[in-house]
Order: sequence, then structure tokens, then C-alpha cells
Amino acid sequence: MEESQTTLQRRQQIRVRKFHHHAFRTDDMEKTRRFYEDVLAMPMIGVFVETTDPVTEEPSNYIHAFFEMADGSALAFFQFQEDMYEPSKIRGNQDPFDHHLALEVDSKETVFAYRDRFVQNGIEHMLIDHGYCYSIYVHDPNGMQVELTTKVPQTVEIMEKHAATAHEDLEKWLAGVTVANNEYRRLRGDTPAS
Repeated sequence: MEESQTTLQRRQQIRVRKFHHHAFRTDDMEKTRRFYEDVLAMPMIGVFVETTDPVTEEPSNYIHAFFEMADGSALAFFQFQEDMYEPSKIRGNQDPFDHHLALEVDSKETVFAYRDRFVQNGIEHMLIDHGYCYSIYVHDPNGMQVELTTKVPQTVEIMEKHAATAHEDLEKWLAGVTVANNEYRRLRGDTPAS
């Protein structure tokens, strides 16, 4: 799936180069570590202990742990010492339309390998064929929805087609036109789609 010259030229103009890290609160760093390091196999590469809140400059003991992805970017989590900060407001599983994190993997086979790991670990999951990508969704121990997704053979072609009409599609939506434009989507499936 090689990117087209148009896509490469557009990306060369973008100053924001890559995802550095995404940070999220946790009330249980060890459960978080087990999920990201032991289940998703993202190594914990740093834990920083802080004693001052950088926003308020008040005393506030917390740790900031980083879990690495293959491109060098990371997911990061904060846990505050008991009674040093209000507990996380996330309770239960978060609605993916409010917030979810999509992480790219290299193939559908990898998506299905993670499905097998989730089954072995008793973690509920859902597979969705979006048409332009193929994904599996789980909730981490903090209630955050995590999507592991992969490109499909048609991803580049589909995304280039939609890049050409993105502004027009948004204008239509804002004007009240609600006709679906994703003719590639399959609703769900537990088997690889071609």
C-alpha cells in the first residue's frame, strides 16, 4: 500500500510530524501496566515521579508512565498519590464517540492475533470492518476505548478519493444532508474479510 505522490506532497507540508504521546488519567497504574505491557506488548519505557503540579505549582505527588509503540511514540498515564487529587471521573466504559484511541497495527492477522489474546485474557472485544480499515475494540482498565486497526488493500485508494471531496462532504453535512458516503463498510465480523 504505497502512498501516492499527491499524498506524499500534502504530508510534506504538514509541520506536525507524528504522535508524540497521548496522556490519560488512571486510578490503578498496575492494572494499566498489565494491559498495555502484558496484553498489548507495549513496553513501559519510563516512569517519572513528580512532586509538584506543573499547572498549579502546588505540591502534588504523581507518576507519569510511558508505554512505547513501534514508531517511538507512546501512550502515557498519570496516577496521583491517594488524597492528592480528585479520583478520575471515568467510571465504567467510556462511550467511543466521546473518546477513543486508535492504534495502528500491521495487518489483519495481527488484529486477529490480538482477538485471540483478548479471548485468552477474558477481555470483551468487538471487531468492525470499516471498509477503509479493519478494527478490534476493547476497553482498557481505565474505561478508555482502545481501537487496534489496520489498513486494508483499498485504504490508500479510498482515502485519496475522500481527500478530494472532504470539504464538500463537510459542507453537505453542515447543510443537513445526511446521506451515507461510506459504501465500503461491513457491519461486523469475526473472520478476516478480503
